[in-house]
Amino acid sequence: CGAFAGLFGQTFTYPLDVVRRQMQVENLQPSFQGSARYRNTWEGLTTIVHNQGWRQLFAGLSINYIKIVPSVAIGFTAYDMMKFWLRIPPRQKTQSISAA
Repeated sequence: CGAFAGLFGQTFTYPLDVVRRQMQVENLQPSFQGSARYRNTWEGLTTIVHNQGWRQLFAGLSINYIKIVPSVAIGFTAYDMMKFWLRIPPRQKTQSISAA
């Protein structure tokens, strides 16, 4: 379930990561016009889709899919081990109160 949640979340946030990376790279390059190519995230998204196509927003996503499953597995393992080492008891299941 954690792997699927990670894959799902990464799929929806990856276009924002693409824009963030392009905005960071543009700050490293000398500017000929003196202004930024993208003023905000929305403008970055629309410019990329208009100039390069919507598929460019997902370029490299398959490689990220490969690293998500181990990342989520390590995160859950670390969480469970810390709970064990710190002797944190599991949550008690609450019984629902029926209105009978």
